[in-house]
Amino acid sequence: MTDVLTPTPLGFTSGLLDTLSSTRTQLDVFVSHHKSQLDAIVATGGADRARMEASVTAYMDRLESLESEDGAIRKANVAKRQDLERKEAEIAELETRVRTEGGEHIEKLKEEEEAARLEAEKATAARQASEASKSSSLDLLTKSIVSYREGLSLDFERAAGNRLRLVFTNVNPASPSSAYAFTINVNDQEEYEVEEIEPAIDVSRLVEKVNEDNDFGAFVRGVRKAFKATC
Repeated sequence: MTDVLTPTPLGFTSGLLDTLSSTRTQLDVFVSHHKSQLDAIVATGGADRARMEASVTAYMDRLESLESEDGAIRKANVAKRQDLERKEAEIAELETRVRTEGGEHIEKLKEEEEAARLEAEKATAARQASEASKSSSLDLLTKSIVSYREGLSLDFERAAGNRLRLVFTNVNPASPSSAYAFTINVNDQEEYEVEEIEPAIDVSRLVEKVNEDNDFGAFVRGVRKAFKATC
């Protein structure tokens, strides 16, 4: 049996209308389904956008903070650089002063050193002259003593420091071999000094006299007489 297609007022058959109706229903379902998905995507996109905006805001705040910190660091660096430049200028000034004043001070020290050296040389020369004079004086004394050593029972010997030690015997009749001795020295003032006299007697007046008249022979006889007076 063959289906009969009934025409519609618009000229469409009923079968075509059924197909269109079914297709529309499917389209509505499709749209409804995908509309829900689109709405979900939009909602999710809004949340993501909010998070993104929050992140951007946070990044901007951090950037502003870093820029502020960078400005502070730049200011600190400028201050440090200025301080460094000031210190370098002070060091340069100090080096200049050291070169100028230090050079003058060194020259002064050199002059003082040269003056001290000359004084030392003068002192050395004077000491050597004094030693030579002492040695010459003792040589003269020795020659003077030799001339009458036998008559005075006198012996002599060189002592340390260019001194001359005189030893008398035959002073005490009770003990002719007993020694009576003293050491004579010529000081830096070219004066006679008596040291280490044995036995101890006072010969200060005899020393004063020999320094006045330079009669050493009389001085030796006077000391022997003073020793003899103790016997």
